[in-house]
Amino acid sequence: MSLVIIIKIKIMRKLTILLSFSLLFLSFHLNAQENNRKLQIADRFTLGMGLGFDYGGIGGNFMVYPTNSLGLFGGVGYALSGVGYNFGAKYRILSKKADPKVVPYFVGMYGYNAVINVTDASQYNKFFYGPTVGFGLDIKSNPFSRGYWSVALLVPIRGTDVNAYIDDLKNNHGVQFKNDLLPIGISVGYRIILK
Repeated sequence: MSLVIIIKIKIMRKLTILLSFSLLFLSFHLNAQENNRKLQIADRFTLGMGLGFDYGGIGGNFMVYPTNSLGLFGGVGYALSGVGYNFGAKYRILSKKADPKVVPYFVGMYGYNAVINVTDASQYNKFFYGPTVGFGLDIKSNPFSRGYWSVALLVPIRGTDVNAYIDDLKNNHGVQFKNDLLPIGISVGYRIILK
């Protein structure tokens, strides 16, 4: 009889240890989920002001995060010859830290990615539309701040129609270009967390 009691005690100890480890693991898992949930809620909607394709030139940008990593945005602004716009998606590469100061991201968008602005001959001004891709950083110096800086390097994917239009303006209309189109662009803005 005493052998049965000893075996039951040993089994109870093992079950107690197993249950303790299970509860500890569950506690860590729920805490991690709570931290992720707090991050997601703290950055659900943002409004940004800045310059770059994603801001429509010099303008504003509204972003919604349906998931913690994926944001959808639209931007409208002034782009040398009129109103520019872009809409797209941003994918954040989140770390395991609860409040990282720097968050890298990839961005892809569609909208204006080139504008021809002819001085004293606005009839030749023209917007060109297409995709743009890039890589950037969201920089938040204080984890309790309601805003953060966002900077990106953008690569517009332009069709041959842009160069054909420039050649036409040079050859048939006597337009002289002082600057070539840059193969890359930058984006700099400040985003305010609305919710």
